[in-house]
Amino acid sequence: MDDETAEILRRKVAFIEQRKRSLGPEYYQSKEFWDRMWEQEWFNLEERKTMPLEETVDLIPVQLPTITWKEYTLTIYTYSDFTMLHNQGIFREKLFIIDHTGKWRKNVIQELSDFGYAFRENYQRNMLIMEEST
Repeated sequence: MDDETAEILRRKVAFIEQRKRSLGPEYYQSKEFWDRMWEQEWFNLEERKTMPLEETVDLIPVQLPTITWKEYTLTIYTYSDFTMLHNQGIFREKLFIIDHTGKWRKNVIQELSDFGYAFRENYQRNMLIMEEST
């Protein structure tokens, strides 16, 4: 037996033993079932390791709507888009419009003020113009 085969066998035995310990006494009630299940799981894991990685990522550019207000071009964000981008730390707008549809206006203003933005004025129904607090 060569070193590579011995290593694979050692990892398989460790895998099965770890499964037995995690299952506990229930293993001994259906030994054959669990042995078959773990054999299949091991086979699937080993097969997945040998599969070539074909990871291609097609980026879809996100085009958010914009409007011209006074001399500014403002992007309109939904509340959920703002929250997602802000939580990821990638929201960089200084002046923007937020569509708070479905959320209470005063709660949205309060939450955005906690994030460092101030209410500037209303823009149409359910939309607020917000700016970075100075």
